[in-house]
Amino acid sequence: MLSRRARQYLTAYGFLTPYLALYVTFVLLPVLWSFYLSLCKGGLLSGTEFVGFQNYIKAWNNSLFIRALQNTAYYTLLVVPLAMLSSLILALLIDKMTPFWQNVVKSALFLPMVSSVVSLSIIWKAIFIPDRNGPLNTLVGVLGIPPQNWLGNPDLVIPSIVGFEIWRGYGFWVIVFLAGLGAISNDLYEAARVDGANAWHILTRITLPLLRPTFLFLLVMGFIWNFQLFDAVYMLTAGGPANASATVVWYVYRNAFHFENLGFAATMGVLLLVIILIMTVLQLKYIPSEIE
Repeated sequence: MLSRRARQYLTAYGFLTPYLALYVTFVLLPVLWSFYLSLCKGGLLSGTEFVGFQNYIKAWNNSLFIRALQNTAYYTLLVVPLAMLSSLILALLIDKMTPFWQNVVKSALFLPMVSSVVSLSIIWKAIFIPDRNGPLNTLVGVLGIPPQNWLGNPDLVIPSIVGFEIWRGYGFWVIVFLAGLGAISNDLYEAARVDGANAWHILTRITLPLLRPTFLFLLVMGFIWNFQLFDAVYMLTAGGPANASATVVWYVYRNAFHFENLGFAATMGVLLLVIILIMTVLQLKYIPSEIE
């Protein structure tokens, strides 16, 4: 007869079995298959052939892959700090509102997150119309700036996508910051006011230090998400003009489904995974999440 401890283990693993089966089938096996495909050449129709590490050598000598990697890094380095700073400022303002208005504003901010990227992209394509009468050009024209080809200018296309992505994901960042602010005890603020601290001292000595775990979470997740940018590029620019907005995931998609080069696409996916993993480890290791 089984011991009580053995029965507990069997019960626990019995409850875990459905999840583990789904995890192995839809996560672990596809990841391992991707690693294998990265050592092959060919595609879905022509079949694959094992070539070892030739794809990895080819990737680092592929100018378009390097360009896509640079574009992805440039986009991420723009969007993460801007989204974090702007959402922090708005979260501090919303935190002072009554609960009713907080809920109204949070609902409005979160709507783009739950809306279709396709429909949002169509709307923003209309906003980015390069004509003088386009909505965005009309707005900047008030400031004396001449009309711009926002999605057709290699120097403006990535900042334009950054604007779209910040607007689309803004609600998540704000809500996470609001959760972090809500976790800070009011007793700390009251004690600081009794000691004569002003608003600036409270912000810099209490609020921001206690938000370090929130900052770290958003920083790590922001880099992970934005290094996988695909949908906005696919819908707004298709990698153009002249590959100025091509990203790694977009190029992976092109190789897998347009160029019938599944092995090379898997190789770039593995390299992107390694880059994201290294960045995540470095952030978790060297960025403090607690007050020293």
